Order: sequence, then structure tokens, then C-alpha cells
Amino acid sequence: MPKILITGNGFDLSYGLPTAYHDFINILNKIENNNNTVSFEALYSSINSYDKICRTYYDFEINLEKIELLKDAIKKNNWYKFFSDEFNIETWIDFENKIEFVVKTIFNSMEDIQNKIFSNGSVPTDDLYYGRDLFNNNIESIQVLTKFNLISLDETRDNLNLNKEFIVRKYGYYIKVDIDKVTKYLYSELYDFKKIFNYYFETFVFPLYDNLKIELFPFIYKSVDRHYTFNYTPTFERFTRAKKITSYIHGKVNSKTNQIVLGIDEVPSDSKYRKNFLPFTKYFQKLDNKTDYLFIKEFEKEQNSNYMFFFLGHSLDKSDKDYINEVFDFVNNLNASIKNIIVLYHTEGAKSQLLLNLLDIRGKEDIQELMKTKILKFIPINSNQFEILLNTDLTNSSNNISVF
Repeated sequence: MPKILITGNGFDLSYGLPTAYHDFINILNKIENNNNTVSFEALYSSINSYDKICRTYYDFEINLEKIELLKDAIKKNNWYKFFSDEFNIETWIDFENKIEFVVKTIFNSMEDIQNKIFSNGSVPTDDLYYGRDLFNNNIESIQVLTKFNLISLDETRDNLNLNKEFIVRKYGYYIKVDIDKVTKYLYSELYDFKKIFNYYFETFVFPLYDNLKIELFPFIYKSVDRHYTFNYTPTFERFTRAKKITSYIHGKVNSKTNQIVLGIDEVPSDSKYRKNFLPFTKYFQKLDNKTDYLFIKEFEKEQNSNYMFFFLGHSLDKSDKDYINEVFDFVNNLNASIKNIIVLYHTEGAKSQLLLNLLDIRGKEDIQELMKTKILKFIPINSNQFEILLNTDLTNSSNNISVF
């Protein structure tokens, strides 16, 4: 009977792998600013898990061909340029929020241009210079538009120039903003940013799989029947040697296909540009890329079976609320004697945050009821309870799960 493991980036981080946002940006910044020959120590020493990496993995020769691909890609990409200058991004959730911020800022700014410049008709083709008051002197908006080359600044005259490439020209006049062209441009840049993402993992994460120093004791997962990962990496498959039980919810790292999902959860409710926002949503990219978007629907015909769902290294943040709701709704509708959702945590502080996230997504009544009935349980990952539950025989309906 199904024991289903759902992992997030915390799973990879527990093995010392450099998959955190700050690892990604720190190593790429090193590459961007270093013209000399790069080394394992020079690059990995810039990240927080360096000591663990040294204990767990042998060093290896960095693939210089991939380094050159990365250098070329990050030099050209405006999304990377924007993120490399942002200092208030700590996690991948912050990163996704920033994608939404950028797209929303640009679309709102395009609306300002349309309303303030073209609402009364056309303007001559040589007259696209304006003051900062065009965007209400909003420094953040001006910086975002500049980073993405939608405007250019003339500091000496303290004015800005609109990029004519994104303004519709007709009969010798500019008549409106080409919002569809702006959308295609932003999405094309995001597509190229995904290549950077792929190159990074292929260069700095994948080689570590083949350079293990120590045994990682993967046998604990031998009784897992199905594994869903929100990561882009084959860490579970490589370290546990489990075959054909993993589905990649957001796609799998492969720079040749470049089909990972990287975007926002939903179109902002107050946006006038719903259609233009859609390419940046995860659900559009999942459908478009044909990633494993079916999730647990494969079990819908087995409503009378016993189930255990394990969340490991997943933030349970609202950015993945659709999947979280799907699991909770599925468990609530089961006609089974054993049905559990087990959330693994490292520290009491982490447990509190996970609980807060679930309350935010599911509401007080549902979470309280699930915890009162011991269907939902939080368990320390370093306790033996996790292993006991993984080894529990779910075929025996009368089985007494003593850890609860």
C-alpha cells in the first residue's frame, strides 16, 4: 500500500548540495567577476555549506566548457542582471516573489505610458523623452525598466527615453505600447535564464553525485512506493538508487530540453493583464512543458487503500498551495483505516513555521481537526519515528502505529 514521499529543496540541502538560492547567486557572481582559472575551492568556498561539502564529497575538476557557457549566458541575460543586484532575496520563495514583482512593475509601467502619453492620440517619432514624473518618480520602477532595457536614462538631463522597440509605429507616429511584444521579450529572457539555471546544476551539483566520500545510508527509503519532488535534481534517484518511482513536479534539469518550471503561483488578482501574466505562471509552464503535473491523481481510484504521505524538506509555502491542497483533500476523502500526513522538521522553529504555513493555506478548522484525530503529525527528522513509520505495514488495517 502506498507510502508517498514528497520532497522539497531541504532534501538536497540536507546532503550539503549547493542548491540554495544564495549558493546559486554567490557562485555565479564568482564566475562573473573572475577572469582567472576557476577552481573547486575558489567557487565552493563562497557558500555556507562548504565545510559539509568537503566532508561529504571529493573535489573535482570544474568543467571549463560549462563555465564559458555560463559566463556568456549571464552576461546577456537581464533577469540574471536584475537578481544579481538584489540583496534582499534569501530563498527560492523570495526569488519567485521577485519574478512577480518585476512582471507586475513592468506591466503597470506600460499602462502608465499608455495612459499618460497615448491616451489623447499619437506622438511624433522623435519625441519619446520624458521626465521621471512619468512613473511618479518611483525609483524601483525606473530601475526595473532600466535593467530590462525598456527605458534608458540620461543622467545629465535627468530624463528618460522610451525604448522604441516596444512602441507601435504607424504613419510616422508612435501610437501605443506593444504590451504583447513586451510580454514575449520578458518570457524569452526568462527562458534563457532557465538555461543558466540548468547549466549551474549540471556544473556544480551533478558532479558531486559521482564524488561521494561517505555512505549516505539511503536504505531508510527502501519502502517508499512513490516519490514526488519539487526539485529539479535527481538526488533521490542517485543516492537511493530507487528506479522509476520519482516524478518531477517542476521538471528536471536538462539544458538540452530546458523545460523546467520557474515562475509564479498565480496571476495577481488586481492585474488588468491576465493573459500577459499567464506565461510566467507555473501552471502554464507545466502544461506547456508537459512536466508531471498530474501529481497524485493516479491514486484517485484507490480511495479505500491505506496511505501515508511524508513531506520532507518542503517549506509548505503557499507558492505550492495547489499541491498541498490536493494532498490534504485526497486524505480527507479517503475511506481507509490508516491515512496520515507526516511533516518532517529539523528544529522547533522550523516546525512552527511549517504549521503557520499550513494554517494559512488550509485554515484553522481543517488543521485542528487533522491534528486532533492524529491524521496530521509533525515528527523530528532525526528521531527514529520516521524510520518506524516508513517500515509500517499498511496492509494490516489493525496495525497500531505506536509513534502516534
